[in-house]
Amino acid sequence: MPMKPSRFRIVLSTTAAVLALPSLLQADIIIMKDGKKYESANILSETPDSLTFKYQLTPKIPDTRTEMKANIAQVVRQTPQELEIVPLRKLLPSPDLLTADKYEGIIQDQLRPFIAKYPGTAEAKEIEGMVATLQTEKEKVVSGQLMMEGKWLTADEVKRDVHGIDAYRIRSAMNAAAAKGEWRAALTEWDKLVAREDGYTDTEQYVKAIPEASTILESYKKELEKMLVEQPILQKRREDSIKALVEPDLSRTKRAIDAELAAFKSTNSIEKRTKVRWLSVYKYDAKSITEAQKDIVEEIANLVVIDTNKLATVNEGITAARRYLADQNVEQAEAALARIAASATRDSSSAISKIKSAITSLKSELAKKRTNQRIFGGSSALTGSNEVAKDDRVAKAMEEAEKEKAEKKAAAGTAGKGLTAGSNSKVSTTDDEDAPKKPRRKSSSSEEAAPAAEEGGIQKYLIYGGAALLAILLGVMFLGKKKNDE
Repeated sequence: MPMKPSRFRIVLSTTAAVLALPSLLQADIIIMKDGKKYESANILSETPDSLTFKYQLTPKIPDTRTEMKANIAQVVRQTPQELEIVPLRKLLPSPDLLTADKYEGIIQDQLRPFIAKYPGTAEAKEIEGMVATLQTEKEKVVSGQLMMEGKWLTADEVKRDVHGIDAYRIRSAMNAAAAKGEWRAALTEWDKLVAREDGYTDTEQYVKAIPEASTILESYKKELEKMLVEQPILQKRREDSIKALVEPDLSRTKRAIDAELAAFKSTNSIEKRTKVRWLSVYKYDAKSITEAQKDIVEEIANLVVIDTNKLATVNEGITAARRYLADQNVEQAEAALARIAASATRDSSSAISKIKSAITSLKSELAKKRTNQRIFGGSSALTGSNEVAKDDRVAKAMEEAEKEKAEKKAAAGTAGKGLTAGSNSKVSTTDDEDAPKKPRRKSSSSEEAAPAAEEGGIQKYLIYGGAALLAILLGVMFLGKKKNDE
């Protein structure tokens, strides 16, 4: 059974085998005998002695080359899926700070289409494994975690270091622009770190970014120096070209040059009005190049005088204080600031003042919570203000009743002594017999009876007291008669 052309790889290690290659090969790897390798090459044509192919001289610049077959050691044919999977493999390990939406975009827009296009292949199975990995990471991000500097931060760590994470995001953007040689874009990100009001000079990320920014500045400085040297050469070449032109090309060229210069001046004017620090430069305008050089030299001088070791100590303390504040740990936050008090600089004073203000606010907030717990804690916390008012009325009524009971008891005792003085008899009474029952506190009946007890309590207890006194007198008389009979 013949093999399918899309599923096999041809490896030719001899010149004779190279001659047997069909003319429609694509995405081949051509390995020369001296070790040089042309990856993702497309063979365009061949002769008995040579092979002509297209390859990428740089990632953006293609080139065509002819090599003698005697110099070719090997040609490896790649299937389409083998070629297309190469850039997808670069998606892992995943970059820092990816959001859940970005994870989903990678999975749905880049990986699943490959699986659908090449089902059942070994490459599709590999991509399925990548999808599973990215899905797991996406779930972590949804739960509040975050990848930073190649490590996963827990949800609590993310909440404790929001300011530092934002600084890292800017620093990453700066380095990404620098990797592309986009120096002005990189320095624009740097300005976000060093901004006076909303910057991040009080973070550990800023300390790490200082040497990186220095490298970017030096690289841009070299580029500007080269541009300044080339400017008069380019200008003369343009002028000589204009002199050699005739109409209508002459007028058309002059209009194009004037439009280009006008566009630069307009952009430069807008940048100055909006206080853009790193202005655009124009390779034909020596003044713009010189001004950019001055800004670069000034910024390099600013970075040279920074004591990064001292700054690192201060910013570590500030970062620790912020994290303790997030935990509502006032004591540790104050201790972190105390440790860096001697090393604090003028640039860090603003951040320290803000943290101290936040500590004061947190103390006030915690004090209010403690006060509320004392006032409304326990069972009273479960009752409202209406219940408290009702309890007060009931307590007042009970207090008045107790007072009246004591007065009646004293009166009854005096009367009893007077009646038994002649007969030398003793009368013994108990609290349970002569004392009115204490009112029991009830949820609804007590609340309704409380106002009545407050208004008519005296009359009610006078009646109760008179009845009790009469009963005592009758009891004394009965005991006295019984003694006489004996």
